[in-house]
Amino acid sequence: MMLVSLKNKMKNSMRNNIRQSHGFTLIELVVVMIILALLAVVAQSKFIDLRTDAIVSTMDGMETAMQSAATLTYSKAAIAGVERLAITTLNIDGVDIKLAYGYPDGTAAGIPLLMNLPENDWNKRESVFPGAWIYWHGVITEDAGKAACYLRYRQATSTTERPIINVQTSGC
Repeated sequence: MMLVSLKNKMKNSMRNNIRQSHGFTLIELVVVMIILALLAVVAQSKFIDLRTDAIVSTMDGMETAMQSAATLTYSKAAIAGVERLAITTLNIDGVDIKLAYGYPDGTAAGIPLLMNLPENDWNKRESVFPGAWIYWHGVITEDAGKAACYLRYRQATSTTERPIINVQTSGC
């Protein structure tokens, strides 16, 4: 009899355990929701950083392209024998490029004509510095100087200097 009684108690205990283990408790649900919210915040900040990293990387690539364009232009100017002239023009691929000491100058007739950039991706204007041209990424809605996210090309000022290309990315 005692064995039957013990068996019944075990069955009842197992039934109670099975009934109690259906679903989540409210506390477990709240904890899971908090964890998911924290993961979402972390993921969102990573996506924001990726956007900034992409703009900075694009500007670094443009700096390299601009340096290459200036160097190749200087090579063509040296071949033509005009690399020591303060101001001259050189026809490159059917386009007259204004040069300063063999490098593209910093006006609308110089470096912008050599840079083949998508109009929707880049904004540009003359810089406040004489002989300089400034570019900023198209996703920056305000002027580059205010946003501190730009690339500036300053033309060569003597036969011993190269153009100066400044990249400012602190505001990107």
